[in-house]
Amino acid sequence: MTHTYDPDLVKLIGTATQASGGVPYEALLRITAALPSNTPLLADHDRLRSLLELTAMADPGLFHVMFLHHCMTIGPALVCGATPEDITTLTTARAVGAALITEIGRGSSIAHTRTRARWEPSTRTFVLHTPDAAAAKFPVNVAQDGVERLAVVSARLDMAGTDRGTFFFLVPLRDETGRCGGIAIRPLSPTALLPLDYATVRFDNVRVPDERWLADGATITADGSFHDPLGSADERTRRSLTVGRFAWGAVTAGLAAAARAAVAIALPHAARRQTVDRWHIRRPALDHLHQQRLLFGAAARAKAATALARQATHPSWHIPPDSGSSAPGATPSVIRGLGLAKVTVDRLSDSAVDRCRETAGALGFFSENRLIDYQALTMAFRSAGGDNRLILLDAAWSMVQGVEYEPPAEEPGPELSDLENPLTLTRLFRRREGRLHTELAQRFAVATAAGLTPDEAWNNLSSHAEQLALAHSTRMLSEALRTCPDAGEPLVQDLYQLLRLEHIAADLAWYLVEGYLTPSHARALPELIDRLCRRLHDQAPQVVDVMSVPTELIRAPLGDPDYVTSMVGAWTS
Repeated sequence: MTHTYDPDLVKLIGTATQASGGVPYEALLRITAALPSNTPLLADHDRLRSLLELTAMADPGLFHVMFLHHCMTIGPALVCGATPEDITTLTTARAVGAALITEIGRGSSIAHTRTRARWEPSTRTFVLHTPDAAAAKFPVNVAQDGVERLAVVSARLDMAGTDRGTFFFLVPLRDETGRCGGIAIRPLSPTALLPLDYATVRFDNVRVPDERWLADGATITADGSFHDPLGSADERTRRSLTVGRFAWGAVTAGLAAAARAAVAIALPHAARRQTVDRWHIRRPALDHLHQQRLLFGAAARAKAATALARQATHPSWHIPPDSGSSAPGATPSVIRGLGLAKVTVDRLSDSAVDRCRETAGALGFFSENRLIDYQALTMAFRSAGGDNRLILLDAAWSMVQGVEYEPPAEEPGPELSDLENPLTLTRLFRRREGRLHTELAQRFAVATAAGLTPDEAWNNLSSHAEQLALAHSTRMLSEALRTCPDAGEPLVQDLYQLLRLEHIAADLAWYLVEGYLTPSHARALPELIDRLCRRLHDQAPQVVDVMSVPTELIRAPLGDPDYVTSMVGAWTS
């Protein structure tokens, strides 16, 4: 099943990116002005997802600006109670949104935000201040002049010297005349990958009116009394952390789309590119099994990443009807699942693009062929939108603590011998997760009983924790792929089975040591993978089709049937 995009939206994005001359803010304004509704795109998940997927294919920089505006600015503004006027300003892009959340001096952790918002009762305003350079907001793309910006800024609320936790505030950084007073925007040196107008931002006693406090149900009465229905500063900060879900929904959509675009470029190129081997036999690159392994493995990853990303859309972007009132948000298990979906999609997409670049050789290095730009996006989000390793460690901790989690039980059934059966592979993933969970919980209990503090014991077990979280992600992915809309199509089944087998191959030593697989399984595994690749080779055009990439958006010489002429120009002798 191929996904069909709205042709008008495809044309709009293509025209806007070409007309903007590589300036993403200009493209964002053109696209927003042409959209048919002034309501937030977060109210239309399908349209927003299509917009993000298509912009990621067309211009990763534009995708970055788009998701920060539509998801990481408008999302918190909606759920935390921004005024209708500010929502309209953002929705119509009269001001381009920005997210100033992480800081340079504390590992970019929102949990330890040091920017302060001091409540001043006499003026009923908040005074926003950066105490030192380490609290500067970073990295943010707000350095370009001439673009009106309205930012969601995280800061710890200070009520007469009492810390009330991390809240968000809407703060104009620039207006039509230039930078707003008290705000220092220091441009950073240009970066080679994903180049945008990056900067650090500091606040020098900037006044923010109380209507731009995204209070999320907290109140300050006329006599200065503060009330937060969440009860404590720690609970407020934990709730503020959950706005990351808006980023995770966007990032997974964009990364998976970039991976599909990479496959749509590299796979046809490999089928066209002529090679000569040591026996002087001329044949297309894709006829070589090592190219098939790389490219069909990339296609499997891109397709699986897309399936997982699309399942994450609704919980990531859900706006409760009673938003702005501190109503119960996403549960810990939902937040854990969305964070792990971000990690999984990034890892799948990064591997997919990297494989495509490898098959293209030197041609994959040049930006005009797009692959290196897609790789920049997948590399950036190893840390951006939540550091992947920290998400894994946090997930493992909640699993060991039993927070809305039960380890998978070992299901009774026949021996795990049929590696061609997807259910067998899923059972293997379940057993790995369950065993790793038991071992990690036991190791942690032994370490703390021996006198180590919890943080010391956990630090010593970080590699085990990461493996547990990855095993959980693999099992959840395998199960999710069984229920996605096109899971019953033979071609898609082959792609997903190839991915499962490669996951087994990556951890083969563990399965052998634990006795779940035997040496005969290990010897058979490479041939099973090769057999799938040969079968997919016979359907290579159909594999490209299921990537659902509008090729007119890509404009990569490498994707041209006559890529030599596209890169060299017409040749006359």
